Amino acid sequence: MGLAATAAYADIPDEVVVGGVFDITGNWADGEVGRTTAEKAVEDFNAYLDMLGADWDLVMRVEDAQSLGSVAFEKVQTLRGVGIDILLGMAFSSHLTLAASYVDDNNMLVISHGSQAANLAIDDNMFRLVPNDGNQALAIAAMIEDAGVEVLMLVTRNDVWGEGLRDSVVEIYDGTIEEGIRYSPDVNEFSAEVSIIDERIGELVAAHGADKVGVLYIGTDEFVSIIQQMRFYENVDDVRWFATNTHASKQIVLQDDLVEFAEKTMLTATLTKSAASNHITERVKVFVNDTYGEYPNVYSYGAYDSVWLLGNAILQTNSVEVDDLIVALPLVAEHMIGAGGPLRLTDKGDLAHAEYDILQVRDGEWVFDAAFDSASGSIVRSAAP
Repeated sequence: MGLAATAAYADIPDEVVVGGVFDITGNWADGEVGRTTAEKAVEDFNAYLDMLGADWDLVMRVEDAQSLGSVAFEKVQTLRGVGIDILLGMAFSSHLTLAASYVDDNNMLVISHGSQAANLAIDDNMFRLVPNDGNQALAIAAMIEDAGVEVLMLVTRNDVWGEGLRDSVVEIYDGTIEEGIRYSPDVNEFSAEVSIIDERIGELVAAHGADKVGVLYIGTDEFVSIIQQMRFYENVDDVRWFATNTHASKQIVLQDDLVEFAEKTMLTATLTKSAASNHITERVKVFVNDTYGEYPNVYSYGAYDSVWLLGNAILQTNSVEVDDLIVALPLVAEHMIGAGGPLRLTDKGDLAHAEYDILQVRDGEWVFDAAFDSASGSIVRSAAP
């Protein structure tokens, strides 16, 4: 390597160690996918550094947040205690909410690949490579209204993300909102909750008719346990069910003991879609499909892209100082194309691109049903993209 190249990387240590706070265990399978996809991105980025003749490597120290905000906060503190002030992962909005003051007070930097809560679209040291849920709420409301549902019951994970998306949908939806249940993220057994759901659905169907009643589920993989428990009740599958981008296209709801419910209720969900497919998209698709037997979603793309966005910001600034990177990240993102498409950010540090498809379970698989046109705020049916 020549003198010019040596000088270019002189201010970067041999190993740039960043933290990776991922939900490896707990009730969200995408957490493990995010971790391994980010690790693949680190491998690919280090190969790129070798090609450039750089004298440094990116190293990610991984911690398990267990799908709980309190644990994520402990991991943030642990990483800061060993001198790591740049974090990737932190996929749940509850993770960011609990850690926000600590991150700002200690001048740390976070790039999340999954947090979507609309109320976290604020000026801070945290960037998010997914669009905030104010956008998804519009698509959800349009999806439900397009189905002819006039009375909507809510089943909500009681955390920052779940409550935030719930509130956004309530504000937008034109029909009648009925409270269903809010459940704690650390609950594992749902017989009591399902009994309430079944009773409320029966009352609503009697009052309004089954074709006018729907249920919106806002949660993560607890949905599996809820559906399994619902097999023992008679009213729950008499109405349409809807979900969010945490379940659209996921194979988990197509398992033998779940797919009958999904088909009977015409389970329909919003899917945050990538801006375009490119060679990076295809690389991540192949990796995730080979590893997990399914195709990646917006969170997997965000996990991969977060590594490259950070790495390129370090290259462009020749610095690992948080203050330098916070200034550089939006500028670098403005000129980057990642696995999820253009990485341009809003002025609050969230992914700017926000488009949604509507998927539905039919004949044992997720199929394209419609698209949400953000310009008109309406559902558009055409050939699948």
